[in-house]
Amino acid sequence: MDRLVYEKQSLPTGMSPNDVAKKLGLSVQSVYKYIQDGSIKAEAVPYGDERITYIISETAYQEAEKSLKPTETQRPKKYEYYDSKNDIALYQRFHSSKIPEARVVRNEENVFGFYLPNIQKWLTYEEGMKTYALKPSYLIHQPTLDYKGYLELQVPKNEVVFYPFLDYLYKIWGVENIRIREQDSSVLLFIRAGERPLMPEMISITDILPFLINGEIHHEENALILRSPYRKTSFELPIELLETISDLAEQEGVSISKWVEQKLSSIIK
Repeated sequence: MDRLVYEKQSLPTGMSPNDVAKKLGLSVQSVYKYIQDGSIKAEAVPYGDERITYIISETAYQEAEKSLKPTETQRPKKYEYYDSKNDIALYQRFHSSKIPEARVVRNEENVFGFYLPNIQKWLTYEEGMKTYALKPSYLIHQPTLDYKGYLELQVPKNEVVFYPFLDYLYKIWGVENIRIREQDSSVLLFIRAGERPLMPEMISITDILPFLINGEIHHEENALILRSPYRKTSFELPIELLETISDLAEQEGVSISKWVEQKLSSIIK
């Protein structure tokens, strides 16, 4: 007994991969992947018969949080809404001869799977593909648009336009040109400024205008034109001052442009 107590006390303390996954909003599988590639530092400890688990210290977690967990002021990272392993995106529409509609969602463990609205059931990805023969209702990839900033919208999940608008964005703009952050009752959408076909049979401008946060929405004939609220500018600063600003922005986890914007906004207000 003394030996067992000593061995337990000598083990490193900290969080499990499951704890870290919940805190960072990742799947447990992603946490293990980051442990393997060194993005998350962890100590391997014995677990059961000839098995090991991992313990992440508070210091290691804080380091991982800085690099992996996006802040509210940052645009969403791709892993928040896109599963690159299976090439599926959050709320993407699937269907089959057995199921008229299925939507990609994440469960409480942040694992991507399918939700069947008609029977209110959640399926794993494997079950949806093998048992129900689900297939995507559209392709979700398009060429990346030249960077001209992002338009921002916040769309409540209970709005009629919610699913049609996401279907339109995935099909016409592609995952390459959008960013999505899920919230409790809505989603934040960041769409690259640019021009794409409007597809009036899917959405209309009047459907989405009420949810515009930043930017401009226009249309010409059958084209939807999105413009960012930002405009590029340039000014000269002493190198020493620029380096100081760069250090301060890095400490706060924001870009230099965002740091300057925040400071100027606080002074002007």
